[in-house]
Amino acid sequence: MSSKKFIPFKYGLLLLAGIFLFTNCRKTDKAVDPIPETKPGCAYYTDDYSLAHSQSEQQLAEFLSSEHFEYDLDGWFFFGSLINQADPGDTGVFFIEVQRMEQAYNGWIIPLIPAAVGFNSKATGSYVYRVFLTVDIDTLMSVSSNPWKVRLKSPFQSEPLIEMELASGTMGAPGASYHITANIPDSNWVFMEVDLRIRDNFGVINEGVGPASFFPQFLTNEQRTEILTSSDHTLEHYLKTTGDPMNCQGSYYYSMPLIDVEEFSIILDDSVHSSGNQGLLWMDYVAQSYDEQALEAISDGSWSFYAIQLPQLDVAMMVLEVETKTGTLSIAKLFNNQSDYNVNKARLADYSWPIDGVNIEAVPNTTWESPQSGNEYVMQHRIELSSKDKQASLLVSMMWKNQEIYFNKKNVKYEGLARVEGSIDGQTVNGQAFVELQPVGGFK
Repeated sequence: MSSKKFIPFKYGLLLLAGIFLFTNCRKTDKAVDPIPETKPGCAYYTDDYSLAHSQSEQQLAEFLSSEHFEYDLDGWFFFGSLINQADPGDTGVFFIEVQRMEQAYNGWIIPLIPAAVGFNSKATGSYVYRVFLTVDIDTLMSVSSNPWKVRLKSPFQSEPLIEMELASGTMGAPGASYHITANIPDSNWVFMEVDLRIRDNFGVINEGVGPASFFPQFLTNEQRTEILTSSDHTLEHYLKTTGDPMNCQGSYYYSMPLIDVEEFSIILDDSVHSSGNQGLLWMDYVAQSYDEQALEAISDGSWSFYAIQLPQLDVAMMVLEVETKTGTLSIAKLFNNQSDYNVNKARLADYSWPIDGVNIEAVPNTTWESPQSGNEYVMQHRIELSSKDKQASLLVSMMWKNQEIYFNKKNVKYEGLARVEGSIDGQTVNGQAFVELQPVGGFK
């Protein structure tokens, strides 16, 4: 057992509360409304290169490797598969994330850093995870660019809780390598340690629309009607022809969808849980703010998200269906190694399906009921993508049933690995997907 000294957990919480209140909170001028006021730093659609991160590869790298206090939240999210070298048939699902966000509380705006790391496999039986919430101050959270490095610390241990860094190359560029570590205890001071070395040979992709990668999260009824009465029923056509900025309706959204795992280890309480040199990750980077309209629309929302990886074809797909108070928004995009690049060297989608060309259906008689939460989840989904130019038919099957993350009765998530099989334009495809099935209330 390595030597580690700690302040008792309950006293640590009191210390953090004191830091929250006296070190880095700012008082608002009036009582906070249930819905925060519109902020000037909202993501919006533009078809020009006025935003710095759309102008060059280096400026995009700077954007991806920086905190953005002009927005309500931003963060780095890595997720995907790790293959246990001791048992290659036991593929594990892994995630690690560090996010910056602002939280209103009793008239104060508190900048917070929620972070999490988790691992699950069929052999494990359920998720092993750690979460940590701290205030965003320099002594606990630091982000540097050129090269990118994120370090999250705790006042109760000498080692960083999480470190993410660029090991070589340019952030977001093909060939770049990254090193990620974590060392986080649970409430009983049982540590989960992660060491992960990865290489991205595909590069960053432009998940959204336009040079700045604007990605809508919901549509108004008027926008949906206009899209569905246009010539091709696509978001791209609507945004380019109307010039609607969709201010505060979405995010600036980039991904690295095909990241090769070169070496990893998962250690629990000084015992190796899983290790190896194979796996495939996906990384999301999002910067976003919410105004009153956005918060009203997405409250009690739900979504199905599929990050599909087809490495044998060097192809990635993102399929998303969001249900909000303003209706359904469906998005499906395909990226491959022949896709064009934006000026900032982010790879553009090779194809985007119309919003009414995305059909996701549950396969009958494939539900699983969680013994912990009582929630039911569908284990197989059929994704049908259709348009006049491109067709796809995919069956997404969860690799094992229990991939629910149960924090407490009010905070439950289902996300994990699935197998993908089917066809794209008649060509047989096989791969994997990271799937999120978020029930009502998931945005809270």
